[in-house]
Amino acid sequence: MKRVFIILLSVSMLSVLASCDSAGQTVQVNTVRAAALTAEQQEVLNLFSMPNHELLAFEFKTDDSFSRVEVWVEIYERGELVDRPAGLISSVDSGGARSGHIAIIVNQNDNAYQWTLSLVENGARYSHSGTAGAPVGPGLGRAFGPMNDPVDIEDGKEIIIYSSTFQTAGNPHNAYDAQTLQERPELLLEYPYAHLIKVIFTK
Repeated sequence: MKRVFIILLSVSMLSVLASCDSAGQTVQVNTVRAAALTAEQQEVLNLFSMPNHELLAFEFKTDDSFSRVEVWVEIYERGELVDRPAGLISSVDSGGARSGHIAIIVNQNDNAYQWTLSLVENGARYSHSGTAGAPVGPGLGRAFGPMNDPVDIEDGKEIIIYSSTFQTAGNPHNAYDAQTLQERPELLLEYPYAHLIKVIFTK
C-alpha cells in the first residue's frame, strides 16, 4: 500500500510540475536548476509533505544535441561509493531539444531510506524507486538540501542536484552546498555517510 501511495504521489507531483510554466521564469537552454514553482504548485506540494518525507523538484532544458539523461542516487561511506540504490535513464534516437522536470521523493524511517525518482519530458514519464538501509551511529546529525543555483549542462558532466550528509555527535558538521561537493569531492571524506542525487546529460 505504501508503494502505491508513493507512486501516486510521484505522478501527482509530475502532473503539478508539468501543468504550467515555472513561475513565469524561463529555464535557460543547457541548464538544470531547482524548480521555480508558482504559489499554486508549491501549495500542492506542501499538501503532500509530511514528517520524514522530502519532496524535491528540478527542471532542465537542452539544445537538440543531447540524446540521453540519467538520474541516480549514490551512497557514500567515508568518501567511498558503496551503493547506487535507484536510478533511471531516458534516451531518444531522434534529434530535438529536451525540456522537462525531475521529481524526487525521499522517504525515511529508522530502518531505511527510499528514493522515488521521476522524470517527465516532452510528454513522456518515467519513474523508479530504490531502498537502502538507514545510516547507523551514535547521535547522527544530518544536513540536506537541493542545489542552490542553476548549473550549466555539458556533455558527460555529472551534476549533483541534491546532497544529504551525516555526522556523528561531537564532531563538527560542515554543511557544503551541492556545487562545493561537486568541485571538491574529497570533502565527502569528512562524513561517515552521505547520499547524493546526480544527473548527467550525454550526446
